[in-house]
Amino acid sequence: MRGAAGGQDCRLASERPRPWAYHTVRDVPLTAALLASAVVLLWLLASAASRGQGFLAFAAGAVALGLAWVAFRRGRRSVLYGFWFLLLLATVTAAAFELLLRAWPGILKGAVANVAYTGYHWQRDGIYRLDPHRGPVMRPSFRRRMYWNGHWWSHETNADGYRGERLLRADAVFLGDSMVYGHGVEVDQAVPARFQARSGLRSANLGQQGACMVQQLLTFLVTGVRLRPRVVFVCTHPTDLEDAVRHYGTSELIRFVSGPAQEASARPRVEPEFRPRPPWHPVAFWSLHVALPMESSGVLGAVARGIRRKGQVAAVPRDPFVPTPGERATGLDELVPPGLADPALPWRAHRHALGEIRRACQRIGARLVLFDLGYPDALSAAVEAAARELGAGYSGAGRSVVERALRGEPMYLRDDGHWSPEGADAIAAALVDSVPD
Repeated sequence: MRGAAGGQDCRLASERPRPWAYHTVRDVPLTAALLASAVVLLWLLASAASRGQGFLAFAAGAVALGLAWVAFRRGRRSVLYGFWFLLLLATVTAAAFELLLRAWPGILKGAVANVAYTGYHWQRDGIYRLDPHRGPVMRPSFRRRMYWNGHWWSHETNADGYRGERLLRADAVFLGDSMVYGHGVEVDQAVPARFQARSGLRSANLGQQGACMVQQLLTFLVTGVRLRPRVVFVCTHPTDLEDAVRHYGTSELIRFVSGPAQEASARPRVEPEFRPRPPWHPVAFWSLHVALPMESSGVLGAVARGIRRKGQVAAVPRDPFVPTPGERATGLDELVPPGLADPALPWRAHRHALGEIRRACQRIGARLVLFDLGYPDALSAAVEAAARELGAGYSGAGRSVVERALRGEPMYLRDDGHWSPEGADAIAAALVDSVPD
């Protein structure tokens, strides 16, 4: 009897439906479509969340989807259906926000707008790629609209990776950061283009936003020297010293100032965050090969940073922009990041890079001319002194533009501080006078 009863219990157990058998063959196409569409929705939503860290949102969503699928297999269908519906609502909301930003870009302001519309990054829709020695360098043959502080302009690089016409030979080469690149203005309004229009000399614009003098030197060695220019203009910006430390760190700067950088093997390496990532790196793989180029990417992060900095004093609008007495009186030591064991190191690296540019100019028979923004006064004086020590020319173009701005002329972009089209033309006019006939 016990055996018969036991056999009956075994048969009943074998006939009991398994938890994962609560779907029929006809359900398979539906569930497959649900899972596939959920993955697509996750991709869209994670792309909207972040250009660089969106893979974390995608991974978290994939884990949640997996748990919902397990619940579905155990007969709790509502979990998967509910997750899919919430995912659809979130994605539709993100897509609507993306369309709103593209249709009415003026809806965002301040730092949030800068994050949403900027192209100053190395992700898929950014203007940069990463180089082990120079860090961010502009992508060749790349075009997009750019935005910063309320100003829109067109960015376009030629096959050699610099703004403007691609040249096989140039009469003049311009090195510098965003002031030379032409941040906020069209390519024909930037300093090199205005110099070419005024002088008739073919000019190559090798300027790049945020580039310190070490990076400018390497750019000249890689791209500028083979253009065999007659004159090389180099612009110094007050942030160059800070940018040198940020990109290279103290150890690489110490190594840099200890010897020449003409040979590729002696060139400094940027900090790891500015070096190319291996193909398997999750941030690089997501940013360059998976994420969609969405303008809403990063807005959440920008809003969060704004909330954290709520107690900080907001920048006062400056329209027209004019350098303040405090900015003009800033000392050279105040331009260096705090906490350095050797506060003089950034200027020594800057000065050494200028010397290396001078050596390269002598090798190709080019004249070197230095100029700056005209403020702070201490930095401008230091650049002029460096020009004398190097046997290079110096132009007070930046100083003349500051004086004109103080007289009320619109030399700078509103709320920004970069040269306006009028300011860039005034700089170019002053530089023409520094070129011998």
